[in-house]
This record gives sequence, C-alpha cells and structure tokens, in this order.
Amino acid sequence: MLEILEASPEQPVQRLRPDILPALAPVRTIALSVAVDADARRISQALMEPEYLEAWISMPDQTEDSSIVISKKPTGYGLDHWRAGRVVTSIVGSFLFCHRRKMRLSWRDIAAPGMTESFVDFRIRGNFASSVLELRHTALRSAGEFLWYEQLWSVSLARLAAILRSA
Repeated sequence: MLEILEASPEQPVQRLRPDILPALAPVRTIALSVAVDADARRISQALMEPEYLEAWISMPDQTEDSSIVISKKPTGYGLDHWRAGRVVTSIVGSFLFCHRRKMRLSWRDIAAPGMTESFVDFRIRGNFASSVLELRHTALRSAGEFLWYEQLWSVSLARLAAILRSA
C-alpha cells in the first residue's frame, strides 16, 4: 500500500528586507512510503542497478510506443524516456551518498528547459522479508514539477513493490 506522508509546499525563507530581495518560488517536497516484501539488500539493488530500474520506473506521460532506457554513469545513472524515436525526458541522477539503507541523489531533467536541480532521498526501514521504503524528493520549484514527479514516484514505487512481491 502506498501512503502519501507529505505533499504540500514548504514555507519560503523569511527575508529581512522583502522590499529589496526578489520573492523566491515556494520549495515543494514529495514524501512517500511503501511497504515492500523484500530485504534491504534487494531493495537497495533495485534502486541502483539499471536493469532493475528499467523494470519499475514509470514516467507520467509514458505510452505503449515509448520506452525507458537506463544507463550507468560514473556517479549514478541516466534515465531516458524515448517516444517516437526521440528523447522526451532525460534525467541524470547522481549519488551524493549511497549506503545500503540510505541514499541521496541530485536529480535533474536535462531535456526540459527550466527544470531545476532537486534531490531524491531513499531510506529503507526494516529487514528480512518485510521493509518500508521511504522517498523524499525535495527542492521542487514549480507546481508542474511537483505534480509530474508526484505521479512518477507514486506509480513507480507501487510497481517496485509489486515486482519485489512477485519475485
């Protein structure tokens, strides 16, 4: 079962001289949690290995004629969403740190102009055959980014849980 823990904008930073400084867009955070019938090692592997990522990542605008291609990079991975022979989404996820139970990536869609760098944190709680995977995606600047990534993570984490349950 997928549970939304937090899905609301955070308060903007308070300013000493609001008449001089430009207003910043509110920063949004997605926080999701999903029960997974797998141990921490298997979940961690599914979060890091390209062949596993291709099986569970689901783009919000993915169609029957599109595909997801994951490539390993020196510090993380790239996610390319192909449709009609061209890349429509190209995300670079770079590990800032990576442990079996906790990892953080910088996250940026380099194919979409105006998309800013954000951060994805995964935390695995529990062990053995039953664990909880927590996700926090922070520093989302626009409502459009927030909604798109909320859909991506909601569907993708549900797919990940279903794949690991059936394995």
